[in-house]
Amino acid sequence: MLKRKAYGRLVKWKNDPRHRSLVVKGARRVGKTSIIREFAKTEYPLFVELNFMTDPGCKAIFQGSLKIDDLLDKIMLFTGMRSIPPGSLLFFDEIQDCPEARRTLKSFTEDGRYDVIVSGRMLDVSEYRLGIYRDKPPLNIGVGYVDAYTMYPLDFEEFLWARSVPDDAISYVKGCIHDLREIEPMFYRMFSDNLKLFMVIGGMPEVVESLVNGDPGKAMTAMDLTVASIRTDINRYNDGSDVVKTVQCFNSIPSQLGDTNKKFTFSRITTENGERLDGPTKQKFFDNTLWLDAAGYGNFCYLTKQPVPSLKAQEIHDQYRIYLFDTGMLVHLYGILAKKAILADDYSYNQGALMENFVAECLMKSGIQPRCYRKTNGDNRMELDFVIEIGAELCVIEVKSGKHREFPAMSKAMGLYRIDRAVVFEKGNIYRDGKGVEHYPLFAAAFIGELVRPVEGLDEFGFPKE
Repeated sequence: MLKRKAYGRLVKWKNDPRHRSLVVKGARRVGKTSIIREFAKTEYPLFVELNFMTDPGCKAIFQGSLKIDDLLDKIMLFTGMRSIPPGSLLFFDEIQDCPEARRTLKSFTEDGRYDVIVSGRMLDVSEYRLGIYRDKPPLNIGVGYVDAYTMYPLDFEEFLWARSVPDDAISYVKGCIHDLREIEPMFYRMFSDNLKLFMVIGGMPEVVESLVNGDPGKAMTAMDLTVASIRTDINRYNDGSDVVKTVQCFNSIPSQLGDTNKKFTFSRITTENGERLDGPTKQKFFDNTLWLDAAGYGNFCYLTKQPVPSLKAQEIHDQYRIYLFDTGMLVHLYGILAKKAILADDYSYNQGALMENFVAECLMKSGIQPRCYRKTNGDNRMELDFVIEIGAELCVIEVKSGKHREFPAMSKAMGLYRIDRAVVFEKGNIYRDGKGVEHYPLFAAAFIGELVRPVEGLDEFGFPKE
């Protein structure tokens, strides 16, 4: 069983005396069910699991009375259990297939006798879009009655754990990133080599497990199955022409990222055979791209009007880049030449899209919303790969895939705007240059939390210290 940070998150939830019913979100095959089962078996004397997809008959439990005692009686009848003592865990999996079960979370939280975890995909896609409840408004669960946690594929640190990289080595590299000091060559090579493998393999648990078990063929098969499962979700949770349009949007992401203009351009969407569509408009496909975001298959990077605080207020809601949720998936879609170039450090292959996708993935997994800035006309034209708020500081990020070490856009932005931090992720060691720009190896993006600096007068949560 792979070691996952999600396990610690679940333990923290359980130990919080004020915890509520927990909703675990995430794309298909990221390991939600496995980690919840492991947690339930280890941390509870008894747990009950209902899966609404593999055993649709259990949906009948949530027909009729939804009082807690009545539900427990029906669960015992359905499972054959004689009793479910207070303090047990109830695990409802694939909850997206049973809206009625979602309605009980408030009641379970208020009752307080049982811990409840529900898991599923598409939970950020409304029931109306899913085609489940067309004649009723989308079901909204009050935020005061549930806790929520989003799981992603393995991050780079979890990948290092799977590869048996010593904790001392990880702590040492984290310390170097935090202190802005050069990494010893041995550790730099170790982490760089593992990053190459991570970019080729990605973080989907089944793929990583196959790799560490010495079966790369099975890992590739698992990657193919993941791509197929995405298309299955698109077919199942869309209707009519939306199926085709959503597939077209998904299929266009690799080519859009490979273009100089990385902003998602609707006119570039093509058919399955590669032909460009005749006059597609944003109105035709806008909702379909948002579906990919809600389903967890795309990491959206919104453009900002200006690289200034607050970035949320500057966000342009209908202009964005779409990065894939797993860089290994993107490399897999690009094909064997991309994999070969990464492993061989081939600078002749344009790896910019792959490295940007990795950085966007790292930001999302660290809880940081990636945004970008682009000005293509008038004075002061520039394009910044990422603009983020890290702690209380505004940070601009450039990602360099080759040996080129100039960054004119970042230099221009530093002269025009109040930029607190300027960071470059590249193929090189850690240092600060004469302009104050901080340089880090690409893998440092996975530990971006080490760059957060304390703010005088505020605690770690941003509240004033007493």
